[in-house]
Amino acid sequence: MLNRRQVTLAIASAALGGAVASAGAFTSGSSAAADMRVVVVSELALTPARDDEAYVETDEEGEVTEIVLKTLNQRADSQFDRIALLTNNGDVTVDQVEFEFEVTDASGEREDVRETLRVTADGPVTTDGGVHTLLESSEETLAPGDSAEFGVAVNLLAERAPGGISDLPDEQFDVTLHVRAIRT
Repeated sequence: MLNRRQVTLAIASAALGGAVASAGAFTSGSSAAADMRVVVVSELALTPARDDEAYVETDEEGEVTEIVLKTLNQRADSQFDRIALLTNNGDVTVDQVEFEFEVTDASGEREDVRETLRVTADGPVTTDGGVHTLLESSEETLAPGDSAEFGVAVNLLAERAPGGISDLPDEQFDVTLHVRAIRT
């Protein structure tokens, strides 16, 4: 029997050359809970990728403040595509965008949970050592004013890599998603 879970991820968008972080709740239907932080480095902004703003909460300016996933199941690969639109608000072309999840609890790093998380996009996303890279293997770039859609997937199929667990742990843990613009 599938166990329905609800997950809320907080998002911060950056219009600065530095890092911005925002706290939110990453909760499930059981007693498990964690804080989700997104750290965006460079001049990137996050807005809803869908007209109906499915899976997101926005502020008064229309920027994404939370990602809300309501159908996360154990023993499933839950994929939430086209959640947010990442826009280059800077003056320099971005060659690649890197996403990296960091998961910790009271005892330290939770590699098992981190391995279940990945970023999805319309274009190719490569993964190496836990870093998910958008635009790496293509001739595409993110020029000033350009945008790219992305989503989040959670693999709770223990037998299928990456992953190795079939349910999120019951103890509290913190999740941080680092988003970096790369110029090569």
